[in-house]
Amino acid sequence: MSAKQLAYELLQSTYYDGIDAGDMAKAASALHEEVEWSHAQVWAHHEFERGEPSALHGRRAVQDFLGARVGQLAQARIRHKVRDMACEGDKGAILGYVRGPDGTEKDFMVWFEIRDGKIARYVLRPL
Repeated sequence: MSAKQLAYELLQSTYYDGIDAGDMAKAASALHEEVEWSHAQVWAHHEFERGEPSALHGRRAVQDFLGARVGQLAQARIRHKVRDMACEGDKGAILGYVRGPDGTEKDFMVWFEIRDGKIARYVLRPL
């Protein structure tokens, strides 16, 4: 599997598809145990507004954060999709979007780094 294929598998098929299905253990399985994770809200819902990014260290911290939001994400009915990806070696970037239940899309970008076959750095910002 190429680096780009691995990145797509980790980001879309495991992480985003896991989040969208409410399976946060699956989503977190894409992350390195020592992941550096930073996320600024793309789609405002519940008490989560666009603003300052969250920053977490470690797969368990991210899984706990996501796990606390399962019900809210299910109610929001948003879906995450990778639109385009550039990858060179163990680093890359994606352009993606979150689609709401009414078809509205909000764009985001992610910088990622892979180590030991898992996402070791994940930095998401809305566009």
